[in-house]
Amino acid sequence: MGLRRATLCALAVSLAAPVVAQASDDEVRALREQLENQRRLIERLADRVGELENGPTSDPEEAFYEGGEEQTGRVGVFDAVELDLGGFLTQTLTLAHGEDDTDVSPNQTLLEILVRAGITDRISLFAALGWLREADLDLSVPGDPEFRGSANRTPQIIAWTNYRHRDSIQLRLGRFVTPHGIINIEHFPPTLLEINQPQFLRPFSGATLFPNFMNGGELHGRLLFESGSLQYSAYGGIFGPAPKDFLTGGRLEWSPSGFLSGVHAGLNYSHGSREAGGGSLGNFASVPSRSLVSNDYDLVGADLLIDRGRLIWKNEFFFSFEEHEENRMAFYSQPGIRLTKRWIAFYRFDYLDPGQGVATTMEHVAGLNFLPHPLVRLRAAGFYRDTENSNKADAIVGQLSATLSF
Repeated sequence: MGLRRATLCALAVSLAAPVVAQASDDEVRALREQLENQRRLIERLADRVGELENGPTSDPEEAFYEGGEEQTGRVGVFDAVELDLGGFLTQTLTLAHGEDDTDVSPNQTLLEILVRAGITDRISLFAALGWLREADLDLSVPGDPEFRGSANRTPQIIAWTNYRHRDSIQLRLGRFVTPHGIINIEHFPPTLLEINQPQFLRPFSGATLFPNFMNGGELHGRLLFESGSLQYSAYGGIFGPAPKDFLTGGRLEWSPSGFLSGVHAGLNYSHGSREAGGGSLGNFASVPSRSLVSNDYDLVGADLLIDRGRLIWKNEFFFSFEEHEENRMAFYSQPGIRLTKRWIAFYRFDYLDPGQGVATTMEHVAGLNFLPHPLVRLRAAGFYRDTENSNKADAIVGQLSATLSF
């Protein structure tokens, strides 16, 4: 990719040089500014070509703004290099059926505004601000699912600053997605086949096995090779709701090129501390956002994504070695088929043993997505939730949802 970029830049300079030699000082400055803008454009195009050749970027925030049909309009403010503004609106309608009762609710309305600013060529920032009205689905009473009273929340979901020395060496500071697995990194509803996510990522902003989000620092980057690309991340920080929950960890992801393009394999590790906090159960979750016990832990995980042709198959496995407490384990397998350009069908088997004296649960999820427009995603999903040693606690959940991006 470096040779391609150098060739393109040399061509731009060679075309501009004869004109500069004959121009006035003002014209020279204007031409130099145009040339600099062309250079930046060439770099971005070269980066995009590299992504297409070597797999998607590990940063969904970047992909959201540079993903072709979902690219947003640009606005300018102060002296920033660029400022991108976008967002999405999600609405759900959920029905929950238990042995003793059935309940239904339009239980979630979420509006997120996403802002990405290029301060300089090397420094950028990203923020995701949310306005959420949510009536949590509570399955804690066996056979009697119910939706709790609606709560209005305005979470600061993400806010970070990134310094880019080069593609292979970058530093991120602030509140960011914990870089583990596949779906937690994707996390934006416009990209998800099913918005509740696997059980180990519930409740949203929780820490069932590891924190979904964290406050701290992350060293990350991507290395390109003839045989593929290697993305890495090393981080340290705290789980926001529990300042004593400190953790460090990292992730490696290999994306081969050639006949294995579209395959992405990841390894994950973290060491951290949990502080008992408890609280009420989160939406459609087995545990609260805070741990029920205090202890140290070591977490290992592996994931495999196959995105080739009509097939998109996501698999994740995590095991947490808990000091003096029950170990925790989670895994899922989610194959999906692109039936047409607008229709996607999927199934997910989802297993969670959250430890802490909480029952193991398994979920079977089948769903269908319809994309009438690249910025509109309509979903229908059905869940069968099987609770270990308690048939009465089993539940059937159906959900319709829509996400409109802008």
